[in-house]
Amino acid sequence: MIEKGFKSRMKKMLAIRMLGSGMDLEELNPYAYEISFLLIQNIFKRELQENPNRTRDDMIFITEKIISQMNLEADRATIERIVDGVLWYRDPDRQDAFVTDIFNEEKGEKEEYAFRYLTIDRENSHWDQGGATVYMLTEASQEMIFISREILEEFGFDLEQFYTLQLIKTGNLSKAKNSIDILLSRVRVLINREKEYRRYIIRDPQNIFLDSSREEKKSEDEIRIQFEEEQKLFQKMFSWKSRYDSLPDDKKSEAEEMFEKLERARALHDNLASHVMDNIALAMEIRVNYPESFWNISNLSFKEDIWKNHIVKNGLERIEDLEPMLSSLFSPRVEFIYPLEWAWAEQKTKSSAKIKEYKDGILEEDWDFEEVDWDLIVDLWEEIFLDLLKEGSFSILSLNDKDDINRKKWLSQRANIDLFMMFVISEVELSITYDSKDERLELFYLLSQKNPNLKALEGKKIYSKLENTNESFRWNELFISPYTIYIKE
Repeated sequence: MIEKGFKSRMKKMLAIRMLGSGMDLEELNPYAYEISFLLIQNIFKRELQENPNRTRDDMIFITEKIISQMNLEADRATIERIVDGVLWYRDPDRQDAFVTDIFNEEKGEKEEYAFRYLTIDRENSHWDQGGATVYMLTEASQEMIFISREILEEFGFDLEQFYTLQLIKTGNLSKAKNSIDILLSRVRVLINREKEYRRYIIRDPQNIFLDSSREEKKSEDEIRIQFEEEQKLFQKMFSWKSRYDSLPDDKKSEAEEMFEKLERARALHDNLASHVMDNIALAMEIRVNYPESFWNISNLSFKEDIWKNHIVKNGLERIEDLEPMLSSLFSPRVEFIYPLEWAWAEQKTKSSAKIKEYKDGILEEDWDFEEVDWDLIVDLWEEIFLDLLKEGSFSILSLNDKDDINRKKWLSQRANIDLFMMFVISEVELSITYDSKDERLELFYLLSQKNPNLKALEGKKIYSKLENTNESFRWNELFISPYTIYIKE
C-alpha cells in the first residue's frame, strides 16, 4: 500500500542517492559520494555563518583540502569534475538541473523531478561590481544534511543558532520553531553532560586528566568569549521580534510562541554557562588545593580485604548478613552518592593525614569543606522575596550593587545561582506545602518560617522576563543575562 506523502519522502531519498553519481573520477570513484557530501556540508556551514566565500573557486579549494585530509590525491581536473558534478547535472557547459523520474502516488504514475544541490545566492554575488557567483544550498540539499546528521551532535550549538537566525530572518516560522526545539534539546544535553562530568570528577578527581572527551580543552577566556558570542546571537534573533508585529493575528500568535520558546532556550543557555564555569572552577580548585588526590590511590578492595581476609577467613554469624552486604554492589539503583568532601577524603591516604593532640585524646585533622548552608541561603533570598512582596518583581541586575563581602556570600553557595535559574526557566506557584523535588518551594517554606509576612505570597505565580538593556550581571567568571522574576496575579 502506498501511503500519502510517498513522493515527498522519495524526493529526499533520490537527492541522497544521486549525489556524486555519474562522475568519472578513476581512483577516486569509491570516494565520490563522501567528498561531495563533505563539500555541501562545508558550504552549508559557511552559509550559516554568513561567509560569502562560496564561489566555484572556493569550492575547488575546499574539495582539494577534503581530499588531502582523506589522505587521497587528485589533480586539478579531477577536483573540478567533482565540483561541477555537485553544481550541475552531466555536461557542466549546459548547467542543467539534476533530473530523475519519481512516482506520484496521487496521479498513480511516474513524473519528472528536477532539483539542484546548490543554487545562486543573488544577495551575495554582487555581479554589478564584477563579483563572482556565490552559491548556497537548496532546500533539497538542506533536507539531505538534516536527514544525514545526528540532530544533536554533528553541528555545534552556535551553528544551530545561525540556522535559527536565518529562518527567523526569512519568516519561516514553522521551521524556526522546530530549530528552536533542537536548540532546547541540544542545550539540555550539554547541561546533562556538565552535571555528569561534575559527578565524574567528584567520584574520582583523576578523571580530570583521563576524560578523553575533554582532551582539546579551551582556556577559560576562550569559553567565556564563546558564551558571550552565543548570547549576542540570541540578541540578534530577538531583534527581529518587532518586525513580526504587522503580521496577521494567526501568524502573530505563532511568532509569539516561537519567541517564548527562544526565551526558554536563552535561559537554559545561561544555566549551561553557569555549569561549565563552575566545573572549570572545581577542576582548578582540585588541582591547586588537592594535588595528592591525583596520585594517592586507596589500597582497600572488597575482594581482598573484606571477602578473603574477613568473610572467608572468619565466616559470618548469620547468613542473612550476606544479603545487605552484597546488595549494594549489585543493585541497579545507587541509593547514596558520596558528598564532595568524602570523595576527596577517600583519595587521601591515612599516612598523609595530619594529627593534632588535644587534652581529651587524639583527633585526626579533616579537610574543611563548606556544605550547603540553607540558613545563609534563606538570609540572602529574604531580600529578594521581600521585593517580590512589596514591588512585585526583582531584577538580578540589582545584585551588581553588592559589596565584595556579600558577593562572596552569594558565590559561596552554588544553590543560589541554581535557584535563580530555576525561577527563570519555568514558572512556579508558591506553596508552603512543598514537593521536596522542587527546591524553589523548599526555599519559600523556609523563608515563610523565618519571616511570616512572606506567607502572603502563597498561591502567587512567579514568572520571568528578559530586560531590554545592554547591562548584564557579571561577577568574575559568572555571567547571567539581565532577567527579572516577577509576580503575576
